[in-house]
Amino acid sequence: MSSEYQSLLLEQQVAKHANAALHVRETSLKLSDDRREVILSRYVEHYSHDDVQWVESSHRVSVTDMLNWLTAHGEPQTQVQGNDTSRTD
Repeated sequence: MSSEYQSLLLEQQVAKHANAALHVRETSLKLSDDRREVILSRYVEHYSHDDVQWVESSHRVSVTDMLNWLTAHGEPQTQVQGNDTSRTD
């Protein structure tokens, strides 16, 4: 699946183990090509002298459903900016 939109890298870990094996893990978020869905992708790769193994999984949700869920379950935060019009004479 190709996307014209860049992914937002949420997490990237690289670990080298004592036996010289290398373990790579990435988690990213991006919009689908039609911009109607958000895709969470997780990628894990394990390198050793003898083998390379990897697994990639992804989860999709519509942007509308995600925004509705955030509005219903998220903690509201409000910021107000403006001029102070109070006067002291």
